Amino acid sequence: MGYFSVGDSVEVVGHEDGFWGSYYEAKILKQTEECEFLVEYQTLEDDDKNLILQDTVEAKYLRPVPPQISKVSSSKFKFNDAVDVWANDGWWVGRVMQVVPHKHKYTGSDRTRVFVWFDSTQEEIDYQLCKLRVHQDWVNGDWVLMKKQEDNTRKRKFADDYGSSSSVFQQQGSKKIFHTDGVCTSWTVETY
Repeated sequence: MGYFSVGDSVEVVGHEDGFWGSYYEAKILKQTEECEFLVEYQTLEDDDKNLILQDTVEAKYLRPVPPQISKVSSSKFKFNDAVDVWANDGWWVGRVMQVVPHKHKYTGSDRTRVFVWFDSTQEEIDYQLCKLRVHQDWVNGDWVLMKKQEDNTRKRKFADDYGSSSSVFQQQGSKKIFHTDGVCTSWTVETY
């Protein structure tokens, strides 16, 4: 695999249950086999929280760190835009559902909240704008910006998973929305 060398900064694609749709920053320590590398994660620790986690990873689960896209303003994100959200020590892929612009009334600083839907967990969570980046895919050695999907992303996802969106929506009936506000967190339930 000609893309990676010892010392490269990479992202490891989450490929195990509970980690689908996530990317973790790591550094390649050595090549262990033709298409396998020992990496050291930059943000993940071992179970005892004593050491930075190291793991052997197949090259197919690695990608270079995506190039930075100039600072994104809240007006740039639109409904259904693909984004990565920094949460739980990694980047998680989601889709913008709503942007709620807000300026701090005394300082004027941007406190915009962005509601993001995660197909992997079937949850919508709100984040500060500073926790988001534009999602990019690594395809055949090139970075590609994700295109928007149709407005019925969630409906199609349910239909794909269960065969019929209408019966699932009748059974499902609500969605979980997780709100973060600095230290405080809360759940609300919305019905369809």
